[in-house]
Amino acid sequence: MAERLYAQKLDLFRHLRELTTRLASLTQDQLVREERASEGLLELLAERERLMEEIDGLDAELAKMGAAGPQGALKEALLAEMLEIQHLDAELEKVLQSSMAHLRQEARKIQGGKQSQRAYFGGSSPEGAFIDKRR
Repeated sequence: MAERLYAQKLDLFRHLRELTTRLASLTQDQLVREERASEGLLELLAERERLMEEIDGLDAELAKMGAAGPQGALKEALLAEMLEIQHLDAELEKVLQSSMAHLRQEARKIQGGKQSQRAYFGGSSPEGAFIDKRR
């Protein structure tokens, strides 16, 4: 029974690695400029979250059973998948952080443009305006 659960966990890890590979293949430029890429990112992240919840469920079942860890080739395969997922996660995190930094920079540029536009074309003054009509 435990071996079957560990085999299911390995399948889920493989699927998780595939999703993480697809996520890590997205570039900063795609995420910033293409709406479809950002929508795809959210869908892949939701699927990834669902897989992790399934893995947590299997871990809980294994803990209830008091099962010993996997043995032999299964243990090696699980470890290899986990290491690969960790490596891909690190790459994905770098891409997402650089994308967020780029978006923040773009937002600052837009905000700066709005402020300079207000200076030239006027805007509401927080103090109000007084027009002296006595001449």
